[in-house]
Amino acid sequence: MCDSSSDTPCNGSQPTIDPTKYERKRVPGMCVKCKVAKPNVTIRRSLYCKECFVRTCIVKFRTATNRSRKSTATPRTKLMVALSGGPSSSAMLSMMADFQRMHIKGTAAQPLYDDVVAGHVDESALFPEVKESLIADIAESAGVKSMSVRLEDVFADNSEASPFAKAVDEAVGVSQEVKDRICARLVKPDANISNKDRLKAFFAGLATDTDREEMLDVLKSLLLVRLARKEGCGVLLMGDSGTRIATKIVSLASRGRGFSLPFEVGAESTWFSDVVVYRPMRDFIMKEIGFFNQWTAQKTVVVPTFTTAAPARASIGRLTEAFVVGLDQDFSSTVSTIGRTMQKLEPQKSARDALPCLLCGLPVEHNAQEWKSRLTVSRSSDAAALPCPSKSTDSTDRCSENDEQTAADVTRLLCYSCQGIVHSAAPDTVFPGANASSYRNSHEDLHRQIEMFFIDDDE
Repeated sequence: MCDSSSDTPCNGSQPTIDPTKYERKRVPGMCVKCKVAKPNVTIRRSLYCKECFVRTCIVKFRTATNRSRKSTATPRTKLMVALSGGPSSSAMLSMMADFQRMHIKGTAAQPLYDDVVAGHVDESALFPEVKESLIADIAESAGVKSMSVRLEDVFADNSEASPFAKAVDEAVGVSQEVKDRICARLVKPDANISNKDRLKAFFAGLATDTDREEMLDVLKSLLLVRLARKEGCGVLLMGDSGTRIATKIVSLASRGRGFSLPFEVGAESTWFSDVVVYRPMRDFIMKEIGFFNQWTAQKTVVVPTFTTAAPARASIGRLTEAFVVGLDQDFSSTVSTIGRTMQKLEPQKSARDALPCLLCGLPVEHNAQEWKSRLTVSRSSDAAALPCPSKSTDSTDRCSENDEQTAADVTRLLCYSCQGIVHSAAPDTVFPGANASSYRNSHEDLHRQIEMFFIDDDE
């Protein structure tokens, strides 16, 4: 006889489950979390009250942080939070500091990391309107120690990198193969020129605002990694939001950085062997960060760039940002779709063993120069300032010299994007090198190529 109180049917088949039994019940016009409070904000078509929204942001950040810690070989290490003073980095620092203190006060008394510090790049040399004292106050209010490095320190004496200058030749009528090659020479520091003046001259020598924005991001990333390495931090947190990452994915791919894209915008980057880079804010859109900072009273500062308050067509990055943000307003899943698509990309096997770019320090794709030559069109006016060739002894003799350093062909040591930046820069522009040993190896290769043509004094 069948039991009416049982969920099992009389015919002995499997019980039927109501498909709506385990669905999240939503109360129309109420917060999607607590279901009793009036909503204060709408995020991706979901309604949140103030308290539930702040709590959801904190839980989302801690989940991303714990996920990153599990993939770290040595989780017990010192951590540096990249702090620019903008909304995303300020929110990240606040949540990371609270998460660290919560573990210290817990019953296990086991902190997440040995220590948490804030790392900041001082950009006052280019943007004097930035109030550095306010950025220091943000770190102090979070209860963490602040470390700072100046942007012009990329030209400081450093064993890891040496500045190099673009060497040009006045010859005309050479082949396209030679014209697409880039020569450079190491530059000795001039005591009469300050690093700040060298930094300004470097950005003035770049051709477009797109190049200036790209190099600004590259230099800040390199300086943060060096600062983390100097302070003994094995983990570096970058505050790139989901909106920022979606914009960078499109703009970097359009500038030819697809080969190194997983290292530049991935959730975890292990390109720098001694410093692991994480991006725990990649699941936040800028609207979420703005409301979180407003409701938790976070201090922020305006971080200017070369295209601040400029039209959308001022640079590729600015145009891409306007496109992605505008599209996301009509289609709320735009940013998340771009981010999820990027998560499916894996670095090529050759990328992990590739040479670091002489300028940006990221992997160089093999035969990037040949690929660029086949896809680009050069103007005939470019022949007035050609890269110094190094394929023959005649071309080597034409290489300019400075400070007893002979120019060498560095084309194969530059990634696709950096080749375009150096090629379009003004002659004799001094670049801050990311890897001086690469240039020295190239110079030694050039010396071996022409060594057989040397004539001894006895002959």
